[in-house]
Amino acid sequence: MLKKLLAAFLLIFLWSGCATTPSVPGEDGPIKRNPEMAKGKNRLGVSYLQRGLTTQALKELLLAEKYDPESAEIQNHLGLAYMTKKHYPEAVTHLKRALALKKNFSNANNNLGTVYLNMRKYPEALSEFNKALSDLLYATPHFAHNNIGLVYFEQGLYESALTAFKKSIEIEPRYSIAHNNIGRTYMALGNFTEAAKAFEKAVRYAPNFAIAHFNLAESYLENGQTAKAKKSFEQVIKIAPGTILSESAQQRLKEIAK
Repeated sequence: MLKKLLAAFLLIFLWSGCATTPSVPGEDGPIKRNPEMAKGKNRLGVSYLQRGLTTQALKELLLAEKYDPESAEIQNHLGLAYMTKKHYPEAVTHLKRALALKKNFSNANNNLGTVYLNMRKYPEALSEFNKALSDLLYATPHFAHNNIGLVYFEQGLYESALTAFKKSIEIEPRYSIAHNNIGRTYMALGNFTEAAKAFEKAVRYAPNFAIAHFNLAESYLENGQTAKAKKSFEQVIKIAPGTILSESAQQRLKEIAK
């Protein structure tokens, strides 16, 4: 269950535009190319994505695409939207379209790799992450290193996963997601002391990172630190009330109390 909850993070694919320009509901003529209008719709779509309103985001981004079908940024964001909805083939199409429209688009490579990761197409995912890393101007290589770690982690290659996750925090020491993944890897290796240290760093840098608090509690239990575990489970309930994770924390507290 935790693996599903941690699914990262997290994403993106491309969808090719239509050859003809569709009409806007309520208007007589077809949409004419309008890059400025497209930018506005794109910004609104991204705002919706950031707020978790994926359907509204997709609606605005599809309109943005109609106003400017040659925008790589819009194609990239469409890929993200479709990935969030778990429509992976559409996400792949849009992300590939973004990469065809713009050279050295490392963010799109990383997003495409993430989609392949979600599809469990591990060789394809690694290829895209490495393409992103080959760009010396890529501003966020710690994302790609972390994602490479996830590719290895999901295949049970824990030492390789650790190496990739540690490269991520070498670049960005405060990257809480990588610290959490280091903790998960140490848990899988049975090294609960090092796992707890990694989870502690994750929640230090991201105090509202509910899953990391849950993982920290589990590592404390493995280390026989029941009081600390209870506090971490209680923190999960406080941070993420009404969620599946919160319900799991409540159940764990009941088990501890027995």
